[in-house]
Amino acid sequence: MDSTLIIILASILLILIILNNITIVTTTTTSVPQALCSQTTFGCCPNGVDSQINFYGTNCPGYRPSPGYPPQPQPQPQPAPAPNPPKPIGGCSGTQYGCCPNNYTPKINPQGSNCLLT
Repeated sequence: MDSTLIIILASILLILIILNNITIVTTTTTSVPQALCSQTTFGCCPNGVDSQINFYGTNCPGYRPSPGYPPQPQPQPQPAPAPNPPKPIGGCSGTQYGCCPNNYTPKINPQGSNCLLT
């Protein structure tokens, strides 16, 4: 029985020596996996890395708009000038404060604050 005990103890000792020499390598990744640009709504930029934020890829490096994009704004039509108010009966002498320097528009106060500067 002594020899059996010695064999068992020698086996345990050998296992402990082997386990002591084994190194367990662990790796941790803290980066969040990013979605591939090909899986996004508008796909990849020409560089194959960045994702396009719209159909035209206006956020992509080296983006140059093609002729006609974005559409050029059209000039807004100008409204027709308002018609002149009718001359007061009796001309400027028929108004309380007289006429503006254009001799056409009646003043609404002594200063003529409604008169246009010409």
